[in-house]
Amino acid sequence: MSEEATNTLTFEDKEYNVADLPERGQVLVGFVREVRDEGAALQKRLAVLQAAEITFSKELEELLTAPEQESLDGID
Repeated sequence: MSEEATNTLTFEDKEYNVADLPERGQVLVGFVREVRDEGAALQKRLAVLQAAEITFSKELEELLTAPEQESLDGID
């Protein structure tokens, strides 16, 4: 099912006017649109989380592989 415009959809190469569908059909079209929107939002969120994971992992790697610095006791 693909949407040609807000008021129409295409299913199996046939175009339908959403307003002409029975009430349940209109509700289902709304559900499909909401699910697609939520999926897109989740994909964006996942991209942000993956970028954060990479950044934190690189910082941790730098911390773990950096040569230890001598502690200078008594110097403030």
